[in-house]
Amino acid sequence: MQENALTKKINDALAQAATLVEEKDVAAAADILRQEIEGVEKLNLYNDGQADYYDFNTLMEMVMFQSQHPEMQPVADIEEPLNRLYAMYGSLLLEQGKLDEAEDALAIAMDWNPMSADIAFEHAEIFKQKKDWEKLKELTTAIFPIAYKRREIAHCYRNLGYYFVEKQMWDEAVGCYLLSMSFADAEGRYQAELELKYIHEETEGQAQRPSIGAMRSYGEKYGFPIGPDAKIIETAMQYGKAMLANKKYEHANYFLDIAYKLTESKELKELIDNINKALK
Repeated sequence: MQENALTKKINDALAQAATLVEEKDVAAAADILRQEIEGVEKLNLYNDGQADYYDFNTLMEMVMFQSQHPEMQPVADIEEPLNRLYAMYGSLLLEQGKLDEAEDALAIAMDWNPMSADIAFEHAEIFKQKKDWEKLKELTTAIFPIAYKRREIAHCYRNLGYYFVEKQMWDEAVGCYLLSMSFADAEGRYQAELELKYIHEETEGQAQRPSIGAMRSYGEKYGFPIGPDAKIIETAMQYGKAMLANKKYEHANYFLDIAYKLTESKELKELIDNINKALK
């Protein structure tokens, strides 16, 4: 599908900004995005009252939103990458230490895409830098219901581990970093290992590895789940099986693969393998 003129203009600005970031000119990159945002805001887009307009990055994000907000009809997924525009601008402001301006930009990015864990993590990072630990915990626990990738769940637990370290609640911190490692990619595991090493040195080896029962108690007390969000798995399974029933194999594979990566279910693996055979 050919992109419209505004979409191309925004994508060009994002690409220019990315090049400038690679060249270590963050201020110039932010200035390009600021000018683009000013131009977009003058257009006063999508205020026609005909639908609730969002800019989702993936099909799963849109499906999660619809399943979590069935009362909102109709929901339209726009073409223009407005969440990326505001999110990148907010991230660049954050990098420059302009925390209040970054918060404003990232809040708008989340308005356009309330299902992006990556944007939500950037927003939470503001409060980490402000040393507002309670807000960091509050925002992090709110990400679990939209975290549908293993690396996102790992990031949630790393944030919680950081919170508990700052509170000098060492056993809780150790538990969160270990949980993080069970979902993380190589980079995420490395980050968690560094934090566990720090805890070991800081406590002179006194911090304990909590049992899974203890971690469940911590989760209940501090408002975070142990493992992936059950509703996300249910939604991915439901859509995957519906697509399979309608012989939409690529979409079925997409949703069931999300559920499989969160559950590592052998039955789902067999089902996905059969779908892949049908696609060949």
